[in-house]
Amino acid sequence: MREGSLNNACMSSPEVAIVGGGIAGCATAYYLAARGVACTVIERDAIAAAASGFAYGGLNPLTGAGIPGPMAPLADWAFALYLRLAEELAAAGCAVGFRHRSTLQLAFSEAEAAALVAEGRRLSGAERFHAQALDGSAARRLEPRLAPDVAAALLVEGTAEVDASALTHALVARSRAVVHVGEALELVRRGERATGVRTDQGIVPCQAVVLATGPWHALCPALPIAPLKGEILRLRVAEPPLLPSVGWHGNYATTKPDGLLWAGTTEERAGFDAKPSAAAADAILARLRRILPALSVGAVARHTACLRPMAADGLAILGRLPQWSNVYVANGGGRKGVLYGPAFGCALTELIVDAKATRDISPYSPARFGDGVRVGSAGA
Repeated sequence: MREGSLNNACMSSPEVAIVGGGIAGCATAYYLAARGVACTVIERDAIAAAASGFAYGGLNPLTGAGIPGPMAPLADWAFALYLRLAEELAAAGCAVGFRHRSTLQLAFSEAEAAALVAEGRRLSGAERFHAQALDGSAARRLEPRLAPDVAAALLVEGTAEVDASALTHALVARSRAVVHVGEALELVRRGERATGVRTDQGIVPCQAVVLATGPWHALCPALPIAPLKGEILRLRVAEPPLLPSVGWHGNYATTKPDGLLWAGTTEERAGFDAKPSAAAADAILARLRRILPALSVGAVARHTACLRPMAADGLAILGRLPQWSNVYVANGGGRKGVLYGPAFGCALTELIVDAKATRDISPYSPARFGDGVRVGSAGA
């Protein structure tokens, strides 16, 4: 058996303990199962109980933190994985709400309009996508409820969305992973290897560990990850559904298959406060009123908040932890964690089973924070 990998011929169950029942952990369990590796998912609350259960689920690899830039290759790979994953799950009878969904980005000033034109040029060569610049009149013909002072828009076709909660549950169900409900306290180690995860319910033995804990990273406190709070309103509106999703300056409005208008989102450094706030609701409604006045008067059906994991440098944290031969991290997805989930899972599966990823994930390595990244552990 190669160092840092599992040999399918000599594995005994359970092989991999995955700490965290969000999209990153459950996607890892799914792809490991496809390679014949059994997993135990350790979750202190429930599957998709945090950000993966409340996220909008937009799948747009063209924009976001680090795009264009170092996150672009990972985003592009993640989107390609989604196209295959959606087919696999549909064939298995799993309804995860995957659908292609165009986006309409708005501009209210000449400067914003010029930025959209430049963005359209940048996207003109993007595979699988089509971008079209529109003036204000053309944008309102496409969506008549846009604010009358919308000056221009960029219509991007080829993007998609998914029901993040349904997807996360489907992934763990298809993986047939054991779900261990308990709080992970520390790793049990023998030398440079983890041999188990100690929880408040006992020890889960394993041959490898994946830490997919989001902002709750007490097992690996040296990693510079902080929670970024985001809130979403779901509104009942007496209006036809939006056809493209509408966005402006990181805010969006979209009609989901549940018939509700989802509007968001906020970004707030609020520590681990995950309670919805009246101030955030007011801010979301004000921005919705700015872009789609007629839809801002709907009744609030649900108001949710979640904590997204953000690394200090804005990049994902993906790979093997230094000074450990069999402990891996999948974290730092930020606002695009749902998009990155399958890529996280696929990359770590390759590292665990084959000892090498087929894609270059070195820009996201935990080693960039130093060789001495500390993990809470105890000797065997």
